[in-house]
Amino acid sequence: MTDLDNRLENIEKQLQLISRKQVTVFDDSLLSQYDGVTLGELWGAIWGGKFLIIAITAFFSISALFYALSLPNMYKSTLVLAPAQAEGKGGMGALAAQYGGLAAMAGINLGGGDSARIKQAIELIKSWPFLESFISKYNLKSQIMAVQGWDRKTAKLIYDYDTYNPVTNAWMLGEGAGEPSSWSTYRVLSSMLSVSNDATTGMLNLSVEHYSPEVAYKWVNLLLLEINSFYQQQDIRDAQKNIDYLNAKIAETNISEMKSVFYSMIESQTKTLMLAEVSDQYLVKSVVPAKVAEQRSKPNRVLICVLGVMFGGLVGFILVLLLYFSKNHIRVENKRQRLG
Repeated sequence: MTDLDNRLENIEKQLQLISRKQVTVFDDSLLSQYDGVTLGELWGAIWGGKFLIIAITAFFSISALFYALSLPNMYKSTLVLAPAQAEGKGGMGALAAQYGGLAAMAGINLGGGDSARIKQAIELIKSWPFLESFISKYNLKSQIMAVQGWDRKTAKLIYDYDTYNPVTNAWMLGEGAGEPSSWSTYRVLSSMLSVSNDATTGMLNLSVEHYSPEVAYKWVNLLLLEINSFYQQQDIRDAQKNIDYLNAKIAETNISEMKSVFYSMIESQTKTLMLAEVSDQYLVKSVVPAKVAEQRSKPNRVLICVLGVMFGGLVGFILVLLLYFSKNHIRVENKRQRLG
């Protein structure tokens, strides 16, 4: 074989190699163009799946509508409260500032901290022992755990007879089950109750939500009565105990200055005792009284339906795109196999 033949053979091999590379580049270019998705194609896919999107949206919308209609109405009564500014408290506050250290050593509380007591009252209202006592005192367990609605026409509560029989006052939870526990009843009542304090104005907002607007109104006023009564009775007991203690200390000392201090403390405790005995709204007083609600507080059926429409449309939109990209992927794979 001559040098010319060898050169011709090498040229032929190089041409074949170049041809193969061009075919590969051409095939990759085709697949790349095939893989690319334009906005027009996406819009076409969405428009082509419009009936599926409409069907899914309609399904979720109807489901949301039925769900919203199945929810019972809830009504809320709210009290706006302020610390009770009883006469004489200012004097006790001054006395607390003057003899607070001595009183603290003796274990005597001279008062003078309304804001702190309001914060304590908020925590007390939310507490299990307080609400447990409240439920027991007014026999509210059945109205908390067994009521499932309220008949506006008859203004009567609708009971779940599988849970409780209001005629016989018997719980129907099964043999040996008894009635709902104190903890479970407390949890349900807590979900109906709302209490908050505005640090700027010092106002206390107390709300109760129930199926019956009349029950909500009744309970929120009973809670006001009970919280005032709790602190009223507590201060009466403490004041009487302190007076007895101070009288005993007066009998034990011969120092006239100490006796004068003790008499001032007794005067303070006597004022506390008198105020507690005559004041109904002892800790907090009603600034804006509660009213029997005429409009429901929840559910927000319009919002539920709107969210159902939005969620259904989103699900339909995503499903159409997933179907489109799935079909597109299958076509690309088939194209690769044919070109391979």
